[in-house]
Amino acid sequence: MLKVRFFSNSQKWWVGLLGILAFVVFYMTPNHIHLFNPSYLYMFQFEKSIPFIDWHIWVYISDYLYIGLVFIMLKDRQNMNRIYYSQILMLFFAMIFFTLYPTMYPRPEVEYVGVTGAFIKLLHSLDTPCNAFPSIHVGMTFLAGFGFIKEQKKLFPIFMLWAVLISISTLTVKQHYVLDVMAGVLIALIFYWAGSKIKERQ
Repeated sequence: MLKVRFFSNSQKWWVGLLGILAFVVFYMTPNHIHLFNPSYLYMFQFEKSIPFIDWHIWVYISDYLYIGLVFIMLKDRQNMNRIYYSQILMLFFAMIFFTLYPTMYPRPEVEYVGVTGAFIKLLHSLDTPCNAFPSIHVGMTFLAGFGFIKEQKKLFPIFMLWAVLISISTLTVKQHYVLDVMAGVLIALIFYWAGSKIKERQ
């Protein structure tokens, strides 16, 4: 069983900053630096007809608000620590996976119109079409929401619905394949289970 130092509610501010740093390092590094040529994945026939919907970018980026809210709202020390460390483990696993098996989405040419278009352009400049499979955007969202299974249970269905909408937005803003979304949910389940094996270091 993995033993780590658990943090308290009063330490959330600097622990949260470390989590953001982990995301930047573990996700963005293989997103921009490739040891192997990224490959395309299989695309189902029905997903080829999924339209690009520009305003869904707001749903897509609400993922960051989602994860932040969960981190703030979880109060049980063991629960919030296990969700946090599970996400760090997921990001570390993703970095290794993306490095060894880089994939990319065939992002279409889009017209950047207005404020919405400006955000899409910013997204495209920061996040390349790589790191497609599995979708960490989906995985991190669902894994965070699983924190409400044992705590504030009334919020769990609300956050799961929000997570589903975010997952759909990854398809409509042309960031991910359906396979990516499915794999994102799967790794969320796997690392939620892994989080149950994390124990406080005395």
